[in-house]
Amino acid sequence: MQKPIRHTSNLGLSTVEEVDKLFNSMLRSFSMPSLSFNLPTVDIYSEDDNHMVVELPAPGFTKDQIEISVRDGVLEVRGSINEKEEHKDKKRSYVVRERTSSFARRIVLPEGAQPDDITAELDKGLLKITVPVTRPQAKRIEVKTKAS
Repeated sequence: MQKPIRHTSNLGLSTVEEVDKLFNSMLRSFSMPSLSFNLPTVDIYSEDDNHMVVELPAPGFTKDQIEISVRDGVLEVRGSINEKEEHKDKKRSYVVRERTSSFARRIVLPEGAQPDDITAELDKGLLKITVPVTRPQAKRIEVKTKAS
């Protein structure tokens, strides 16, 4: 069996990515910490004629920190981590560690996608979304010639 070709796609928030880069570069120029908003690479491929698979890295995210929705033929995947860790010591030592990270992607679904049957699995930092697709049978059109 031949391995499926995986195409990396930049569908979705490319404008947001550019604005995010500009904003982060502006914050760095003022010596301010940058925000952690990422546009992960997305692999979109088909394992067979009946499924579209979307894979994207989500390292450090749990299933509860990821939200997947479908609206008007667009698959939207969002992840957000907001953690705060505090350590207090009786000797007035105080440490606060904060971790904030988020990502978002939008992918236009193909004609015939079955949004009610989409499944998602998170395994070792890789999010795999499987979209069942029912493709209508192609109708053959006969080519006629004009008689002269």
